[in-house]
Amino acid sequence: MPQVFPVIITHPLRNKVCIFPTEDDCELSSNEINSIIRRNPYSFNNIFYKPYIKRLQGIKKYKAIRRQYQKYKKNRIIVTSENPVFYIYNIIDNEKNEYYGIVGQVPHSDIEAGKIHKIEKSLPAAVEEKTNRVEHIGFIAKPITLVHEDIGVINEVINKYKSKIPLYEFTRNNGFIHEVWQVVDPEDVSVIKEAYRQAGKFYIIDDNNNFEALHRIYKESNRKGQHLFSGQEAFNFFPAFMISQNQVKIHEYKKGLPLEYPKNTEEVLNLLRPDFEIKSVNNYDLPLKNEILLYTLERKYKLLPKKHIDAGLPDSFIFDQYILPKITENDKLITYDEFKFCDGKRSAKCVENHLNKGNCKMGFIIRPMDFDEIDNAVNQKIKIPYKSLYLEPRLLKGLFIYEI
Repeated sequence: MPQVFPVIITHPLRNKVCIFPTEDDCELSSNEINSIIRRNPYSFNNIFYKPYIKRLQGIKKYKAIRRQYQKYKKNRIIVTSENPVFYIYNIIDNEKNEYYGIVGQVPHSDIEAGKIHKIEKSLPAAVEEKTNRVEHIGFIAKPITLVHEDIGVINEVINKYKSKIPLYEFTRNNGFIHEVWQVVDPEDVSVIKEAYRQAGKFYIIDDNNNFEALHRIYKESNRKGQHLFSGQEAFNFFPAFMISQNQVKIHEYKKGLPLEYPKNTEEVLNLLRPDFEIKSVNNYDLPLKNEILLYTLERKYKLLPKKHIDAGLPDSFIFDQYILPKITENDKLITYDEFKFCDGKRSAKCVENHLNKGNCKMGFIIRPMDFDEIDNAVNQKIKIPYKSLYLEPRLLKGLFIYEI
């Protein structure tokens, strides 16, 4: 189905690979980022978050980021590979779970041909900001995660290389082990390309805003100069980390309504009763299929969709269509950047903690989708709300940098 090609990547030198990459922004607090910058002058965070860069705005900020990035290249903290290759990337967490896949590049035209499917909605404002940023700084810090059905041939290639000495092997402060191998043998490269070409559906279920930014640059660049380009320019592709469904964990996001939200609990329950059977519950737990949990400081409630709501719809889509519009004031939807989110690795108690700290007024917990539901949503052309899914593994920023 999709075309997958080797990729030219900018990556840290071997003696800097332990200290240059960083966890994604959503994994680190502002205090943690500031602490890393103070302690580690080689960290990727210095490119974006040095104090003088953070104080800048707009194009001035992007130019400063670009200068800092070029400084790291000049000082050979990072280097760009001379030839395109595939990379095998393996992440081992503290529980010895392994997440392995292949890094390459995929043409944007495969999205338009319907060979790759995007599951979550994007945030227009975030896409606009990321598009402007990438256009000016000229790179993206990590690949887009593509999930696919299990491919036996790909597993054979990965297992072959896992018995060899890796290009990189390092451990992060959180105890996670990262291993990287380069695939340069022409026969193995050909096997990988053909295996993906024969594969089924590919899904983008993470990095939605980043992908949309890259896709917008691709479309705009070709619109402006469609007769000037060969089709092999970097902006015609996007970097991808391709991983099998059985190597992925999907968790739910927990959503907390803003503290300034004007309605009280009883008003919200009255608005939802036409569409939901509402039951009081005692314990904090994760919901089952066709259940949405509503937590307040006083009580916890289970929301069960009534018969007129299609039970086959994803629960996050039901939240987006039947709950969010009902509970907002004067038909003005709460924007997603106003929510408080708890990622999927945190327990349901995370919502209670936000309530107790006064960070939000009430919280919803929505069950994560499985791949049968994801496939069904694709077939129904349904896009689920932004931040409905939290995907493991989480890729490091700065380990695989793709220059546009």
